[in-house]
Amino acid sequence: MTITPPVQVSIVVPVYRSHQTLARCLEALSRQTRRDFETILVDSSPGRECEEVVAVQGGAVPAVPGLRFTRSPRRLLPQEAREVGLALARAPLLLFTDPDCYPAPDWVERLLAAQAAAGGPVCGALACHGRRWLDRGVHLCKFSKWLPAGGRRAVDMGPTAALLIPRQLFDRAGGFGGQSLLGDTSLSWTLRRGGETIWFEPGAVTEHHHLQTFRSFVAERYRRGKLFARLRLGWLGAGRPGAAVYLVASALPVRLATNLAHTARHAARAGMLGALAACLPVVVAGHGAALAGEAVAYAGCLLRRGARERSGSELSAAAGRR
Repeated sequence: MTITPPVQVSIVVPVYRSHQTLARCLEALSRQTRRDFETILVDSSPGRECEEVVAVQGGAVPAVPGLRFTRSPRRLLPQEAREVGLALARAPLLLFTDPDCYPAPDWVERLLAAQAAAGGPVCGALACHGRRWLDRGVHLCKFSKWLPAGGRRAVDMGPTAALLIPRQLFDRAGGFGGQSLLGDTSLSWTLRRGGETIWFEPGAVTEHHHLQTFRSFVAERYRRGKLFARLRLGWLGAGRPGAAVYLVASALPVRLATNLAHTARHAARAGMLGALAACLPVVVAGHGAALAGEAVAYAGCLLRRGARERSGSELSAAAGRR
């Protein structure tokens, strides 16, 4: 008789039109050396393609441990889908990833070992699945901080492409803070403000498969920049002076140069300076688009605050004339 081990980890995966990558993601999860986890997929796709992939994979050998699939009648953004999955999760540890990520066989095992040693949140390494110059450029722009290189160390953020966290700690931090797209950033800031250290385990590797075109990548970076700026201003409670400082810093080439320097440092540690040189235009475009988005958001904040102040002054003047 086969004894099923108790579920220690709930892996939560948001799914939306992910049929191109989902089969490979599930196959990678089926080959994990640790088997004491459940896998929860939350699908909000308009069609049934992802459900069909899951039906096929559900009968494969080896099977994905504890595979569960649920559909949403409406479109869910990633963190919204994860919240639905969390309501179904049974394990004391939560592990977040994406349907375009392909974990190495020892991914769960290494993350659990690192979490047992650290006691808090742990994120794994993100390698690039593709070998095209665009694939590598997108990856280095977005994930250079978490390349599989170096030793275990503290980082300032844990991406939900590969984040393991105790359920109690996640709940105590307030989850994703109501953020639908930048929930991992909000959660990471909350954890660090509460005194937690986010550990990075470079040996727990998952490959990230990038399907973006150059145009969609730049547009996504621009939107993320705007969202990040609004989150930052709200988080810090920054008024007009703060928004003005961030606007100048984002508009000038100083932050672009700083971001590129950080990317180069991370790439050098991973032995990828040659790859960075080959795809530098993509990296520059991505960082530049994100900073442009931030600058627009900071300028918008200044304009709105200025309009409110002028309106308040006009009302006060009108009241004084009565």
